Amino acid sequence: MNEIITNESTVTFRPPFKTHKTDKGIDLTVALPGVSKDKLGVNAEGQLLTINGERSNPGGVGSHEARRYELKLQLHEDLDTNKITAKYQNGVLTLGLQKREELAPKKINILAN
Repeated sequence: MNEIITNESTVTFRPPFKTHKTDKGIDLTVALPGVSKDKLGVNAEGQLLTINGERSNPGGVGSHEARRYELKLQLHEDLDTNKITAKYQNGVLTLGLQKREELAPKKINILAN
């Protein structure tokens, strides 16, 4: 069950997410259906990444219930939290988590005599 926090009036869910390793780092994809961009937050404090969002209940037939999402991930120290990129489209948040430059693969030029 994805329900993680509950009190008298609010239930907070951990959204589903996937990771994909790339040459440059990790791509993180988080499903946040019905959350508008202005109700979405992404924060990095040290190596702790926090994603939260809130979906309101617009009412009407077929509408989704109000819901809060929160995901906290401890990032590996090899990832540079100063270079996180974010894109949000159709309820899917995609974050690009890059390796620290000093750890990224580098091509070394070979000189000939």
